[in-house]
Amino acid sequence: MMNLNWLSLQLLALTLWAVVAQATLQDKLTVRAFSNPHFADVLNDNQLERLASTAHKESSWLDIKKGELLSPVLVPRQIGSPGYRATQDLIVTTLGQLGYAISWDNFTTPTPMGDVKMSNIIATKNPSAAKRLVLAAHYESKIVPGGDFIGATDSAVPVAMILDIAKGLAGLIDKQTDSDISLQMVFFDGEEAFEQWTSTDSIYGARHLAEFWEHNPDPATVAALSGATEHRPELERVELMVLMDLIGAPDNMFAALQIPTADIFTQLSKLEKRLQSAEYIDRLYMNTAMPPGAAGIEDDHLPFIERNIPVLHLISVPFPKVWHKLSDNAEALDATVIADMSLIMRSFVASYLRLHV
Repeated sequence: MMNLNWLSLQLLALTLWAVVAQATLQDKLTVRAFSNPHFADVLNDNQLERLASTAHKESSWLDIKKGELLSPVLVPRQIGSPGYRATQDLIVTTLGQLGYAISWDNFTTPTPMGDVKMSNIIATKNPSAAKRLVLAAHYESKIVPGGDFIGATDSAVPVAMILDIAKGLAGLIDKQTDSDISLQMVFFDGEEAFEQWTSTDSIYGARHLAEFWEHNPDPATVAALSGATEHRPELERVELMVLMDLIGAPDNMFAALQIPTADIFTQLSKLEKRLQSAEYIDRLYMNTAMPPGAAGIEDDHLPFIERNIPVLHLISVPFPKVWHKLSDNAEALDATVIADMSLIMRSFVASYLRLHV
């Protein structure tokens, strides 16, 4: 009898633990209500074909040697360098011409190398919209002893891909003027450590912008809503952030690194399977065998998830073999991977925003 009571108590304890664990997990999963949580099947086969055909015609934009969006950023981009300034100009010019409202988040911050001026760049389409789908990447490159580090995967390709999405989908986005969710693009400065990665020597730009947006609207939002007497903090408008890093290497694979966006990752995997089945992409890149949250990677998303912003973190797992090596240059890139990821991300944005393809 005592054994039965003991077993009953154990079963009750396990049941209560399971209920609490499920509730805790559910809390993590429902930080934000996604506008389109089942986006994988939003576009029909004909629409995917049109996206694939257009991406193929525009693939020269991401050509490694002479692409107008990629080759200009395949240069050393250390803070303050000519390549860094040229990358800023490319971002602002490209997105400004497409009708995005540009904001600069300029700040000076202490680093192991003294006070350094940095600038996050924010580009927002239709900033009066209530919600944001944010695409993000860092644009500066690391200081590496012994030579000029380019950081082709880290993160020249992600920056170029974001510009490619904006330019490739421009006509479709311009036609969707009545949506309550807009596309916002964030280019972080100061992601890399100056010496050794610590909580204070890393992700300078992300930490600064997350803190600012926690209490303030973006200047572009204020300008678009000039008649409003009160403005919500910009973070309240962010429905989903997609952070891209270490993309373009032959061995790229991605996993569901954040539990709150595990379902979004699953939908992205379903979407890429549709693209691969139709032979629009060469292979699959989303690793659904790895359990959600199994790998913890420190990156620009940290200050945002600390503030309960859902982040889909698309960073190669494992890291590319050239990570933080001088060999992370144009020679390390795979044109097929870049073209595939470009189409996957164009399709994702078009599906999530329900663009009329």
